[in-house]
Amino acid sequence: DAPVNGCTVGGAEAAKKVARVMGVEAAETVKMRAQVMCSGTHEYSKKKYVYNGVSDCVAASKLGGGDRICPNGCVGLGTCVAACPFGAISVINGVAVVDYRECQGCGVCVKACPKNIIRLIPFDSRHWVGCRSVDDGKTTRKYCDVGCISCKLCEKNCPEGAITVDTNRAVIDYAKCTGCDHCVDKCPRHIIWSSHTQGKLGLVITRIKE
Repeated sequence: DAPVNGCTVGGAEAAKKVARVMGVEAAETVKMRAQVMCSGTHEYSKKKYVYNGVSDCVAASKLGGGDRICPNGCVGLGTCVAACPFGAISVINGVAVVDYRECQGCGVCVKACPKNIIRLIPFDSRHWVGCRSVDDGKTTRKYCDVGCISCKLCEKNCPEGAITVDTNRAVIDYAKCTGCDHCVDKCPRHIIWSSHTQGKLGLVITRIKE
């Protein structure tokens, strides 16, 4: 019962070949990539204790939800790094970062993350929100200097209605987003990222690997 387009690494070409063998029609596929929805690096996200246990996000999360006060922030111990079969993820300053040049959109990291902050988004998406907190703005300000405060400025200024604030966090509808940058410019916390910035992060990852 597996879909003919189940192999994300093979992509559309592999899906067509499998469909031909199975005698069915291949559905159109959209290339996806993993994105970590967190910007809470060491200098921005406050901690509640010093963790000295096993270097694993799942293990750390079982101890009071992890060492960070934010209940929805990256634990930063690299469980996703170990899980990724393509070496596409690195932890930089306490937050996991995906190198899109290596990511195949397989979704293994999504399943591995105990905080559910890694999402698969369309590969050519220009923007994403680097926060998954569902706390109100007043609470978020107490533990993170860059967390979404649900001010709704992004929602009010998007000409396409592509971004809405749901349960205190901004969410982008990629079917509507045109990449106009209005949300990026209006966000007072600077956590709506653009692909231009990610390109710089990609270079950082390359240097670290070398």
